[in-house]
Amino acid sequence: MSRQIFIHIGGEKTGTTTLQRFLTRNTSELKKAGFFYPCEAHNICFESIAHFPIAASLVGQRVEFVSEKRQRTLPLVLGALTRLVESTDAPVILSCEHFSSRLTQADQLTMLRAALRTDDIKIIYYIREPSDLSLAAWSTGVRCGRTKAFNASDVTPENRYFNHLEPLKLWGSIFGDSNIIVREYNRSRLIGGDIRKDFCELLEIELPRAQFENDENQSFDSQRLQVLSYVNCGLSQFHESENGWRRAQKLREIISTHIPCGESLNGSMSEQERTDIKLRFSEINREISERYFDGRLSHDWFPDRNAEDPGIGSHSQSLDDITSILRETVIRIADTCSDYEMRLREVRPKRRRKLHKLLKRLRRRFFQSDSRATAQP
Repeated sequence: MSRQIFIHIGGEKTGTTTLQRFLTRNTSELKKAGFFYPCEAHNICFESIAHFPIAASLVGQRVEFVSEKRQRTLPLVLGALTRLVESTDAPVILSCEHFSSRLTQADQLTMLRAALRTDDIKIIYYIREPSDLSLAAWSTGVRCGRTKAFNASDVTPENRYFNHLEPLKLWGSIFGDSNIIVREYNRSRLIGGDIRKDFCELLEIELPRAQFENDENQSFDSQRLQVLSYVNCGLSQFHESENGWRRAQKLREIISTHIPCGESLNGSMSEQERTDIKLRFSEINREISERYFDGRLSHDWFPDRNAEDPGIGSHSQSLDDITSILRETVIRIADTCSDYEMRLREVRPKRRRKLHKLLKRLRRRFFQSDSRATAQP
């Protein structure tokens, strides 16, 4: 019996975290339905909620999306993947959005193809309209250390992150075009408006007792992102110091919860900029529509030539605004720390000493200065 494998390759910012967490938390229900989502804690092909180590093992350099512990076992991953697939007759589901965004060479996919040792492989790829994708990608970038402001002019077909046709052709060249399943990431086009339900319907998985929780990894609002991008100028980048970057991620997480909320992320892009992006991608999206959707890709992917000139520029915070918001953020953090210290005084002396030691270790870990983080806003 030929083993069947479904590889969910993303794309980026298409509800992948929500789907992966759903698959991880419902692994026992999947087994009852006859499917295998390998997510055991000891499995070196898996980390957190997805199969990030598989993609990392093929990239060929250190990456930020796997932990230090998993970095050390990457040379063993493909061999482990082969044994994992051969250990079951059930259809195997693998998921990692970095399959589509980080694997850019045919030889990388050829190595993955060889490790799977079966001919029945389906590639599942959800695609998101480039102008929508660009804002969501900027949000993630800032949360991971990006300092550059959003610029709609950077969203071009030359950037394969936004050009879905390039990964589609690459994966089709290795796994066969007939094995590529492309879905439009648009709530009006998804089964039940939910990627989890859409994915299960696509694979004909019936999970009557599945647990559905809130969507994960929502984008920040425009104000928080602009302020955080300034903060990032004083924190380590991954290419400067891996350990410093991992500490900085903790700091970003703490700081971002105290930044006052602002207007919607959509305010970072004007309607004219959105239209310009759609115009730049119109030919590519038309080819995607014809090749993978029988010409039925939704009209949201194409510019509305009959629309009136929007003429409204995108909103960006001034430096004075940023300074004011940073001041309020610092005050909020100070208030939180003060409340925490007050609560410490109320606990028993022995317990208080333990908590003080823990707080001291946390401060050393998260607030230790990094000699390489010298960039100024």
